[in-house]
Amino acid sequence: MTDEALSNHASGSCFHAFQIHSIPGVVAVKEQHQVRSPKPSSERGLTLLEVLGVILILAVLAMVLIPAISRPVSRVPRVRCVNNLKNIGLAFRIFSTDHGGQWPMDRSITNQGTREWLADDTQLWRHWLQLSNELSDPTMLLCPSDLQRQPKQPFFSAPRPLTWAGFTNTAHLSYFLGLNAREESYQTILSGDRNLTTNGFPVRPGRLIVNESTVVGFSTELHAEGGSILMADGSVQQVSDRRANEAWRANLNASGLKTNLWLVP
Repeated sequence: MTDEALSNHASGSCFHAFQIHSIPGVVAVKEQHQVRSPKPSSERGLTLLEVLGVILILAVLAMVLIPAISRPVSRVPRVRCVNNLKNIGLAFRIFSTDHGGQWPMDRSITNQGTREWLADDTQLWRHWLQLSNELSDPTMLLCPSDLQRQPKQPFFSAPRPLTWAGFTNTAHLSYFLGLNAREESYQTILSGDRNLTTNGFPVRPGRLIVNESTVVGFSTELHAEGGSILMADGSVQQVSDRRANEAWRANLNASGLKTNLWLVP
């Protein structure tokens, strides 16, 4: 069949979708239009409603899981702070056993004490320094939550540990010292977190005189739940801001005094 005959035949038939080319000895048929198959369902994207549903589920999971995960972590510094105070209490008791039932503040400097330093509030650190034989690690005097008192570490070098040799002020001290505590009166207060309040106002560093009319509490500077108190018998109480005043009342009654003196770093 000639090219002209093929052309005349295609004009009245369904071969309009193809081009027919004549090459000597070969007849080639080239498809002009290719029908695309529909995309499989696995390639279909998410709709806006489905995306919003996923976001909502993730938000609910975050609200449930984040508090549960963060709660135990937030209590770790509080537990370490309590352990610090327990070790401090043990150090005082060891010192008392070795020095006739007296604490450093009760003995003169010539007799391994710090009594003369009581006249100078800026020398508070010396009372703690006198416990260096009983308290091997001075970092126990630093509450983990007391960010303002943490030693500054140099960049690009190993951290420098806090040592007794460098303990020459109250810069790294987190706990106050109760001067009227007595070992035989277990309800008297020996020490505790420095973030004290009196009558609702934060206590400044220095000498604090508290009496029957003083309302003692804790700010949230160190612990959101309140504070920790070291009793004269070596036990530690974790108290809320409200219960701190109850502990102070019991301390005042146990001491038999109308006023008590605390040294706050």
